[in-house]
Amino acid sequence: MKISKLFTKLAVIGLVSTGAVSSATAVHATTTVNVAAPNGNPAYIVNTDNGPEGYYGELIKKIDQDLPQYKFKTTFTSQNAVFSGLQSSKYDVALNNSWYNKQRFQTYYHTRAVGLDDLRLVYNKSGKKASSLDDVAKKNLKLVPVSTDDARYSVLEDYNKSHSKKVNLKAIGDQSSADALAQVANGKYDVALYPYAAYKQVANSKNGKKLTVSKSIDQRSAYLLLHKDAKNKKLTRVLNKEIKKLYDNGYLEKLTKKYLYENTFALPGAKKNYNAEFNK
Repeated sequence: MKISKLFTKLAVIGLVSTGAVSSATAVHATTTVNVAAPNGNPAYIVNTDNGPEGYYGELIKKIDQDLPQYKFKTTFTSQNAVFSGLQSSKYDVALNNSWYNKQRFQTYYHTRAVGLDDLRLVYNKSGKKASSLDDVAKKNLKLVPVSTDDARYSVLEDYNKSHSKKVNLKAIGDQSSADALAQVANGKYDVALYPYAAYKQVANSKNGKKLTVSKSIDQRSAYLLLHKDAKNKKLTRVLNKEIKKLYDNGYLEKLTKKYLYENTFALPGAKKNYNAEFNK
């Protein structure tokens, strides 16, 4: 009888122990989030021996640190592959400085804005000057072609839709900002539209010294895009809470100073323009 009671007690202890282990495992379980990023733009996102670096590299590491229930795994690929993979559910999140685009906001979930870009026109010091898109259109300046997957394409396309005199917008495949600006430096094209950080990255190079940049012509908020499914709907809510915290505590502002060569959140109109399209 005593032996029977002993076995019963051991069995109960075993069940309790197993339950405790299972419970602990459940508490520490993580969900893997597959993140896609284009490579080769050090200010924004670049692949290194230490993983993703740049504005978004540091941001995704911070988010990964703050959200232990998730494990963010970043894969570097082409700009086109980022979106094809996001649409097919190969990737959950696109880490590529996406500005507002009506079609994309309908196709994917989007977070609160994770950054604010300062748009400039870059042109050759010895070439034709451009201080606005109106200048580009009226002077019929040759504009560097832009990939249709690039957020800048939508900006230029929207301009053409609302103006009778249009900029000469042509599409191209993936192209790095350094290659595009080199084509302005060598005179193949007159002007390029880029965030200020893209110009600053090449400003001291051989080609960059031939270039100059306009004053700010616009500001655009950048958002994270997510594949639409049930788990990512929940993830979007979690990310929104995290991003708001990082904006409110000054972390995003710190990143702009570190990587974008200026505090974009201190620019005139920044408070109005930041996160402006979130509810669209």
